[in-house]
Amino acid sequence: MLDRLVRALLRLVYRVEIRGREHYAAAGERVLIVINPGSLLDPLFIGALLPDRITLAVDRAVARKWWMRPILALTDTIQVDFSSPTSTLSLVRAIEKHKRCMVFHGGRFQNDPRFMRILEATGLIAEKARATLLPIRIDGAAYSRFSYFRHKVRLHWFPKVTLTVLPPQKLEAPANLPPRQRRHRTAVQLYGLMTDLLYGSTNIDRNLIQVIMDAVAVYGRSYLIAEDQDRHVLSYGGLLTRFQVLGRALGRVFAGEERVGFMLPSSLPGVVAFLGLHVTGKVPAMINFTAGAAPVLSGCHTVGLTSVLSSRKFIELGDLRALENSLREAGLRMVYLEDVAADLRIGDKIGGLLAAFLRRAPRTPADAPAAILFTSGTEGAPKAVFMSHRNVNANREQMLAIVNVNAGDRLFNCLPMFHTFGLGIGTLLPLSSGMRVFLYPSPLHYRIVPRLFYESLSTVICGTDTFFSGYARYGSPYDFFNARLVIAGGEKMRESTAALWEKKYGVRMVEGYGATETSPVISVNTPANNKAGSVGRLAPGMSWRLRPVPGLSGEEGENVGDLWVKGDNVMLGYMRAEAPGVLEPPVDADAPSSCGEDNGAGWYNTGDIVCVDAENFIFIKGRAKRFAKVGGEMVSLAAVENALRELWPEAPLCVVAVPDARKGEQLVLLIENGAATMGRIAAAFAARGLSPLWTPRRILNVQQIPVLGTGKFDYMAAKRMALESAAD
Repeated sequence: MLDRLVRALLRLVYRVEIRGREHYAAAGERVLIVINPGSLLDPLFIGALLPDRITLAVDRAVARKWWMRPILALTDTIQVDFSSPTSTLSLVRAIEKHKRCMVFHGGRFQNDPRFMRILEATGLIAEKARATLLPIRIDGAAYSRFSYFRHKVRLHWFPKVTLTVLPPQKLEAPANLPPRQRRHRTAVQLYGLMTDLLYGSTNIDRNLIQVIMDAVAVYGRSYLIAEDQDRHVLSYGGLLTRFQVLGRALGRVFAGEERVGFMLPSSLPGVVAFLGLHVTGKVPAMINFTAGAAPVLSGCHTVGLTSVLSSRKFIELGDLRALENSLREAGLRMVYLEDVAADLRIGDKIGGLLAAFLRRAPRTPADAPAAILFTSGTEGAPKAVFMSHRNVNANREQMLAIVNVNAGDRLFNCLPMFHTFGLGIGTLLPLSSGMRVFLYPSPLHYRIVPRLFYESLSTVICGTDTFFSGYARYGSPYDFFNARLVIAGGEKMRESTAALWEKKYGVRMVEGYGATETSPVISVNTPANNKAGSVGRLAPGMSWRLRPVPGLSGEEGENVGDLWVKGDNVMLGYMRAEAPGVLEPPVDADAPSSCGEDNGAGWYNTGDIVCVDAENFIFIKGRAKRFAKVGGEMVSLAAVENALRELWPEAPLCVVAVPDARKGEQLVLLIENGAATMGRIAAAFAARGLSPLWTPRRILNVQQIPVLGTGKFDYMAAKRMALESAAD
């Protein structure tokens, strides 16, 4: 009687819909139910609405809570201590009795430090009971008043709830693994399943302004969200008013232009201008002002720009007069933020204030371009990358599904907005998730960034190994005392940098991996789920495949090849200099017929040679274009660099390949260290059993290794230096 009453009440109040009933029937009798934890009501929905009475495994501390009483009345309950093997045995026996069971620990899994242990126990239960996993995605409950995300999403009293039963799965772990490794393997598989469920329950079909409006509704207009180096602080209400007012003025200034060049630093005015362009339906083309005049002009021509938005103060402080003159000479109109602000009209102010008060947002489709970025050009001519609102939203939700950050954190962003990580993760993620962000215009100020991180009480920072190495050299031991999460990407994280950070700051760095074309994150290690030497597991919602590379093979049992990825975060497409105005969607033209109905559409070639292990952790072996053919053998330049860094861990260095008449190509080492000699390198490589082909034929001592504004080595410039040195 109670079951029927609760079921009817839930269906009436939450308008519950159940999909995929056929999967529920196909799961069989021994079933372990896995859900995406979103609210305290999750076990109530499962217990009341599924056809069978389930057994609920509950942590003893959670079972004593008052709000658990109605849930316990609808289920058979087993109180479990997940650290005790004898305690979990009771759940194994329950499943063996042909019952359907679910584990509930009463919290969001990313925030529970015990969760990997709970997953290991859950995997052990499924394995011992020979149970089938039944994933059930609960959509809508996370937006209720009982949500775990009450400080992250806009809440409703009675949101519509949908239960989607997905196809049943089996945990797979080789029988010859030791018990401890088997438990870890199954825990990692469960972790991936739950992050996929969590990501799948998010709404990414919104434009950026709509997402910001949702954040304002959750956190309130008075919530302080952003600060910059001038110590100006903006609340959500202040941000809203400014970009709504400025947006109307920008719409008038750029009337008739679909795309606008954007040349502003990471700062509050830069953020306001970026969002202001979106208010009026313009697409910002993020100009890399560190790249030089020729690449910038090429990019402007490729995407058909006629105007560039910048700031007189920024051009003066950034010493960009030469670039400004080049843009003018090429026929582009320079529009300055100071002039737009001085020419605000009464209609702009009234219309902007009204729109801010009503939280109005444009109806731009989620699949429309949100920004145009340009590849760094480390391996060739830069290309224009079109990134949609959906791409940005997808990558934000992918990161939030796997990385434990919340509204209590403060993110320090010193990466430029023309860089995909600086824009997508460093700027838009915190603005849309209530995480206060401190904006600083340059990551290259190695003495200033650590001090400002300390003063701003920041807890999260992202950057490249080059930047973090500089902060470790010049920062004081207390500067990063508050750091909780430090993510390195963009280039290989050196062991020496990680060791220095752990010794000096007591911070354990983690490594991630991404690309401009993937908005940007592809994978990332987390403190709870990581593997040494890897760049983490693939983000939820993404698919991958490896394409064999002629002349390359991994060790026995290794899965090595050219990495292709597909997902909601993969770009709309390229626009190339040789075909201005033509958007080329990502596609794998050589996709085998076994790939299904997509016909290769949506697949992006990262150009990276990787190894993917049995737990789907990714290990970067090198760039496809960063291999040299020396004497007929393929040599990974990245592997040579890593070997050389063991000899000179503190010295910035890079290796490039140049033509060689005798062996096809030869390796050239560029290093900021006068003590490097080929004799020492050859002896060290011979002692380690490395091929003599790995020894550079020339060493070029330089005052400074060329670096792009994104922090990556500028291999094109390095190769030019090597060729010029050979000519001299």
